[in-house]
Amino acid sequence: METLSRRVALRAGLASTAVVGGLAAGASEAQAAPVGAAATTTTTGEGWISVLDHGAVGDGTTDDTAAIQAALNAAVTSKKSVYFPAGRVYQVRNQLTAQGLTDVVISGHGATVALAGGPPSVKGQLAMLRLQNCARVKLVGLTLHDTVREHQYDGVRIVTSTGIVVEGVRVQSVRFNGIVVFDATPRSSDDIVITNCTTEDTRFGISSNGRDVRITDNHVAMDWPSTEEARRYNGVHPGYGSDSDYFDGICVYAGADRTVIANNTVTEIGQSGIWVEAASNVVIADNTIFACQLHGIEIDGTADVAHSVDGRAVGIAITGNVVIDSINGNINLIQTTGATVVGNRVVNSKATYKATCIAANFYTTKVTITGNQVRQANPALPAIFVTGNTTEHPDGIATEVTIAWNTVDAAIPYAAPTETVVIQRTGAGLITAQASLKTSGKVIAGGGLGIGNSVAATSVGSVVRKMEVFSSTGLSLGWIPIYNS
Repeated sequence: METLSRRVALRAGLASTAVVGGLAAGASEAQAAPVGAAATTTTTGEGWISVLDHGAVGDGTTDDTAAIQAALNAAVTSKKSVYFPAGRVYQVRNQLTAQGLTDVVISGHGATVALAGGPPSVKGQLAMLRLQNCARVKLVGLTLHDTVREHQYDGVRIVTSTGIVVEGVRVQSVRFNGIVVFDATPRSSDDIVITNCTTEDTRFGISSNGRDVRITDNHVAMDWPSTEEARRYNGVHPGYGSDSDYFDGICVYAGADRTVIANNTVTEIGQSGIWVEAASNVVIADNTIFACQLHGIEIDGTADVAHSVDGRAVGIAITGNVVIDSINGNINLIQTTGATVVGNRVVNSKATYKATCIAANFYTTKVTITGNQVRQANPALPAIFVTGNTTEHPDGIATEVTIAWNTVDAAIPYAAPTETVVIQRTGAGLITAQASLKTSGKVIAGGGLGIGNSVAATSVGSVVRKMEVFSSTGLSLGWIPIYNS
């Protein structure tokens, strides 16, 4: 039915790096960055340091690495904000590090930092711009572009920091994370906002294992079918374990807590549009996710449980999203507890895609799937799937799953074990309760009440039905016969 987890190990080894990293959110600009003549010369306004003050040229050819690093270092001692004058391309050949900045802004509206090669970096060990041990810092408006894509650099990496805002930043063509909050010990970075940013042509778009991280109003695009890699693999993504440069769009790694992913647009991602490991208290709301090569939204609580708090994904709210045409499944839950999937529009419009629309997969429990609009074009697959026992996971049946009041357009609306309660909006059986249906109030059936335990009626006066009556504790009080009249 549904493709199960294929990533038990941590994604592409991110947590195995020696680099400590993380995120935080909150700084605001005390005053606007200089404009006009002050923005293009070494004459800066009060409270600001221009990278030109320290020798940067910004002609796209000169190596400005040392000059920009000197400006960032000077900001630490002077407590001044840093700006990159607009209309220039600042070439760098190594990581830029902002360490220990407090209560400042790094402003780069209209400016580009271009990576033109540098020391080897594997799995994000280096970033184009690294914010470490910073507090209440805002990074705004800068474009970061890896022009050679030689090594696996991040665009922006936030490490052991708090109160960080990344706003209006564009990251292009880096071979690891576009923007990432990551620490060796999850939740070491907290209070982070990543908003109105764009990541394009990156291995991962926006990622975090921090606490209180808000990822909102961003555009994450890989456009994988149009890449050289897609041509090389004849349009079929090679999957994990391959040399692919394109994996997941927005990632919440194991151990993260209180993450909000809202109002983002995620398009044509190499693997899953939104990927959540064994994290807790995650809200995924009002995102638009289109044409991912694996899943649109995947919650996999089996991934990297060693770094998790609860040994699974816990407390996941998926609401108001539009998820369309992900090749192997649109919303998929694995080893997840306490999830609500409410009010989403989920569509598989391709009859050839082997994709369910919503799946509560193995080791998933306490899940409510309600009020969704679901359309399934594949006539052989259900729109909404709940796993039973499998050969791979004989004890992995999904339990305490309620499917209620969804609007479903599919040849096979549901596939679920008998323990699942299904309440339909329309159809012959509005309520399907394969197990016991109990209420402390009244059952009022305007269209009549059908009773099971039927026997063949051979003559007038013979018993047609028997209705069993129970006490308030569930004890049987016997049977009431119903006769054929």
